[in-house]
Amino acid sequence: MTRFRLFAAFPLLLTQAIAQLPSRSPSDSLGSVPDTTAPVSVSGIDTLVTYSAKDSIIYSMRTRFMNLYRSSDIQYQTMSLKAERVSVNWDNATLVATGVRDTSIKDRDTTLGNPVMIDAGEEYRGTKVAYNFQTKKGKITVGTTEIEQGFYRGDEIKKIGVDELFVSEGRYTTCDANHPHFYFASPRMKVIVRDKVIAEPVYFYIADVPLLALPFGVFPSKGGRTSGIIAPAYGDDTRRGHFFSHFGYYWSINDYMDFSTTFDWYTRGGWLNHSLLRYNLRYIFDGSINANVSSTYEGEPNDPRRSEQRDYNIAVTHHQTIDPSARVDVNFTFASGSYFRNYSTNLNDILRQNLISNATLFKSWNNSNRSLSINLSRDQSLVNGDVREVLPSLSFSQNQIYPFRKRTKSRGLTSESETLDFFEMIGLNYGASFSNSREKVSTALPLVKIDPLNPLLLGTVTEFRRTNTQSLYQNASVSISPKLGNFTVSPSFSFNDSRTYQQTETPTRNASDSTFSIESDDFGSWFKGRQTVVGSLGAGVATSTRLFGIVQPQLFGVTSIRHTLTPTLSVNYNKQVYGQNIPKYSMTGSLSVGNNFEMKYQQSDTAQEQKIQLMNIGAGLSYNFAADSLRLSSLGMTYRTDIGSAFGISASTTHNFYVFDPAARTRVNRFLFSETGKIADLTSISVSVSTSLRGEKKQKTSGQSIPSKVQEEQDRVSGEVQQEKRVYRNVFDQEEADFSIPWNLSLSYNFSQFQEDPRFKSRTSSLGASLQFNLTDLWQISGSTNYDFVNNQFSASTVQVTRDLHCWQMSFYWIPLGTYSYYRFEIRVKAPQLQDLKVTKQGSQRGFY
Repeated sequence: MTRFRLFAAFPLLLTQAIAQLPSRSPSDSLGSVPDTTAPVSVSGIDTLVTYSAKDSIIYSMRTRFMNLYRSSDIQYQTMSLKAERVSVNWDNATLVATGVRDTSIKDRDTTLGNPVMIDAGEEYRGTKVAYNFQTKKGKITVGTTEIEQGFYRGDEIKKIGVDELFVSEGRYTTCDANHPHFYFASPRMKVIVRDKVIAEPVYFYIADVPLLALPFGVFPSKGGRTSGIIAPAYGDDTRRGHFFSHFGYYWSINDYMDFSTTFDWYTRGGWLNHSLLRYNLRYIFDGSINANVSSTYEGEPNDPRRSEQRDYNIAVTHHQTIDPSARVDVNFTFASGSYFRNYSTNLNDILRQNLISNATLFKSWNNSNRSLSINLSRDQSLVNGDVREVLPSLSFSQNQIYPFRKRTKSRGLTSESETLDFFEMIGLNYGASFSNSREKVSTALPLVKIDPLNPLLLGTVTEFRRTNTQSLYQNASVSISPKLGNFTVSPSFSFNDSRTYQQTETPTRNASDSTFSIESDDFGSWFKGRQTVVGSLGAGVATSTRLFGIVQPQLFGVTSIRHTLTPTLSVNYNKQVYGQNIPKYSMTGSLSVGNNFEMKYQQSDTAQEQKIQLMNIGAGLSYNFAADSLRLSSLGMTYRTDIGSAFGISASTTHNFYVFDPAARTRVNRFLFSETGKIADLTSISVSVSTSLRGEKKQKTSGQSIPSKVQEEQDRVSGEVQQEKRVYRNVFDQEEADFSIPWNLSLSYNFSQFQEDPRFKSRTSSLGASLQFNLTDLWQISGSTNYDFVNNQFSASTVQVTRDLHCWQMSFYWIPLGTYSYYRFEIRVKAPQLQDLKVTKQGSQRGFY
């Protein structure tokens, strides 16, 4: 046998043309090397094969075998193979790759350079790899592969097609430990790459202990969203019996839309359905429709206390950017009054008093300073069922323009050196709006026993009073703001027109026969009913200035302290020119004063000077010249300060200058100062103090210089990471724990007191606290609570404990106090494709477990 040896000192890139040369006699083997670029095809390989080795390549011209030694590398189409040793048979276009025994370790049978094959983006590892270039089939002995965050291991892995594998004595897990903490084992597995894994039978192991056996199993191996059955769970509810929950189906409709629906069934009767439709076309629009409907029963069929409950909750969202100047935002929610109390474990939802929904179309014209908005809104009370709707409201606004100002090359911007003529400072504003509102307000009507001789009030029954209102409003104003020395004077003139049409439908009860009747005033007709028309002309003038005071103490690093005083004085006059039911004219004057205290601090001569806000104090009051009494308003004051970035303190107070008359139970037209020498009564005060502190976030070690948030966004846009880990969510899902923040503390204190009547005080005082900290890198504890100092009780307290178990996560969530006390303990697999592999225990005073 004639053979030749090529050493690593000479880089070698041989094509399949050499491998496919016809057999030569020994004398021919010493001839010249042929043209390696010649397209010769003897063995059936019709494309380029590139191979190399660090140590040597031995090729037999007679047997057509080639052996590669040390760090061998073969590239063929989408297949890449690296191994310590590779043997290629060019006659049948097959190869065998293996590692070599590590002779430096005598106690263990350790190999080096085991084969690593990458085919069509999927990586396969094993102790031995056989591959056929023509059929593109292969066999891996004691092999492992990672496909879409799942790890497959088998005694033998046979690649029978581009996307199909057979695995003998296989294991599947999402745990990346060398010895996985859990896995599914099966003597026979079929893997359809980027689709599914089919196995029969299936055994589930935790810590190598078998816990469950199934006759067969199907597991997803496709990244992203995959259609399939949502695994159910079972439990017990003291009110409704045993239940079978969240069994349903997830449908990945296409790349832009998906749908999921799940059902709960209760043995004592009743069901609950959760359905969610989502859609998203990036940078254009996205939205969802979430519907929850239930029909449940409590009590036995013949139980007089048996109750039937039907609840619903429907949420619709849509966000769309039509162009840079137009957008649509929809956020509508409809729910029965008892849905959140019956089914939610979120305290914010349970304590919610009303649902506010909005849908808005907004369009702006930047060049002309105009805007248009169309809005639909709905406010639903969950307490008494009252509903207030605006269907729709339209608003057009022409913000200030200067029609007499010359257009300059500076695009309308003026510099300090430019002087404007008086008429060029005249500005115009216009606004118009229309709204059609309707409301349904509950009212209690007496329920009387029908007996003329002995009427008896049996109670009350709730009916609803309905009101429809259409309103038209428009206003136009002219203003000018000339500078008079250090003062800015702003005179203005305005015209306002308001037209309102109201129709009502009021239920009444006939006392004689206890029947209902409806009093209607053109109900259901637009622009009819009671009409109110008001038109007025207004004029006003306002002036303001700024005064500064500066102190430069040069002590303890404080270089200067500045006080900025901003007084504003305005007078407004309004005259009704047509209409009714309002005063013919009004004239008010108002005064407001703003105080801003700032400090500049420099730690050293070389350090940069820092600007610190010390305090803001504001005060304001008004005087109504047209009122017949109590012309002077209350004095309102606000206070705000931030101590660095640690503390925030804000407060407000209200002071009344008039005497309170206990007999009349109100303020009367007599000044306190003239009777008691006291300037004003403190009628209200509110104080809020808050702080938030956190430890420095741990940074992941990385060799790249790109900031982590930038890298995350780049990965998200390029599709390298998944935006959402969960393809569907249920009502018990909690946010993932963030172990990168070592601790986080938030405290807030709120105090308020109202005493319009000095004899009676209404006071609230509460402290809120939340704390989250990591005991270790794997343990996290968080909790929050509120304490009411007036009622001396805790409220809205929660505790959560989370433990990172590598490929699993344990969490314990607890609401210890109140009617809605609740606990939930869960251990689950982290991987999103196995999101339903979990153990859960939960309970509540409301009955569900």
